[in-house]
Amino acid sequence: MWPVMLANASMPLLGLVDTAVLGHLDDSVYLAGVALGSSLMAFVFWGFNFLSMGLSGFTSQAYGARNAALLRTQLAQYSLVALLLISLVLALHPWLIAAGLNFMDASNAATEEAQLYLSIRVWGVPAQIFNTMLLGFFTGMQNTRISLYTVSLAQMVNLVLDVVLVYGFGLTTAGIALGTVLSEYLALTLVLVMLTRTLRRLDPGLDRSLLHQLRAYKAIFNVSASLFLRTFLLLSGFAWFNRLGAQFGNDVLAANAILLTFLTLISNTLDGSAAASEAQVGLAIGRGRTDQLRTVLWTTGLAALALMMIMSLSFAVAGGLIIDLLTGQAQLEQLARQYLPWIMALPLAGGLAFWLDGVFIGARMTQQMRNGVIFGFTLFLCSSLLLPANNHWLWFGFSLMFIGRSFWMLSVFRLHLIPKIRQAKKAP
Repeated sequence: MWPVMLANASMPLLGLVDTAVLGHLDDSVYLAGVALGSSLMAFVFWGFNFLSMGLSGFTSQAYGARNAALLRTQLAQYSLVALLLISLVLALHPWLIAAGLNFMDASNAATEEAQLYLSIRVWGVPAQIFNTMLLGFFTGMQNTRISLYTVSLAQMVNLVLDVVLVYGFGLTTAGIALGTVLSEYLALTLVLVMLTRTLRRLDPGLDRSLLHQLRAYKAIFNVSASLFLRTFLLLSGFAWFNRLGAQFGNDVLAANAILLTFLTLISNTLDGSAAASEAQVGLAIGRGRTDQLRTVLWTTGLAALALMMIMSLSFAVAGGLIIDLLTGQAQLEQLARQYLPWIMALPLAGGLAFWLDGVFIGARMTQQMRNGVIFGFTLFLCSSLLLPANNHWLWFGFSLMFIGRSFWMLSVFRLHLIPKIRQAKKAP
């Protein structure tokens, strides 16, 4: 479990490095522009994360059932779906970028920087989508070390490229985007090498007929539809948050971007326990091992609670220091510190949902994941329309999205999943 948790916990370092490099430039517009661009780019990275989550759940159950032919077939099916999505994004990207920036309605200067950032980042979409999908496959195969190796390599390369391109060549926003794209393709190269080695160790077998039949994709689309809608609404929440924040000026938008790097750290750290639980839950269900399922739930659940408390305490103690490291602009430091308490409370207030995501994916309860996000997003949307227009109330409404999501999923967990486990325990 620990490799995937370390990998997920370290993933936000990419965003932290980007923020720190731009935050120490003499104008907040660069950070504001990249914040806008990143929130739109997240629709690709996280929007297509349903490929990773769906493939992980299918793979772990097929691996538990020791069905190598099914493993290969599902991997091929997901790869074809990924190629189709990549082609659509690349073909439509000029219109998608224009529509996204028009929706964000930021200042002209921030919009120009975001346009530059997105025009470069879009060419990393193939690596981005395949990296995410294939790491889901390895998670389902219980090989989480590959995630750690890949993410670590990408981070080191991205860090070096950021410094060289921004400070060495003066590329600012373009340097951040280009460094990220190059590190993504290097990471994909490593993933493909490891994939080739893994497939060679599996028993041969591939049902090619299923690759050309639309009905053979029904199970994938049933799971993916709920996951896609869930992720789309989460990303819409982030985009709505940035759009409203942009109305308060570039400095507030940039300060919020600094604090959102904390949130990225929260989500990726807790997603580590989710990734571990989804693989182990799917494996236990695939093998019909209720005793193993109970152990997985206790172990990963306690790990998630411990991480939630550690992060809240860490932000309370060192949050100000982290802000100082991320920016040297006094006005941004002051604004970020002013809204830091919202980040301190967030792991404890809404952190359970991240762990339960993994449990529900492994159990293939994706519709309930979707419903939890619908509930949380509705709370945020209503609060943003009804509450006063200032950044504190904006953070309050944003927090409601995570609190509502956690409340819904914990209720479903207690009402539906726990009784099933208890019934299985009593069965002869």
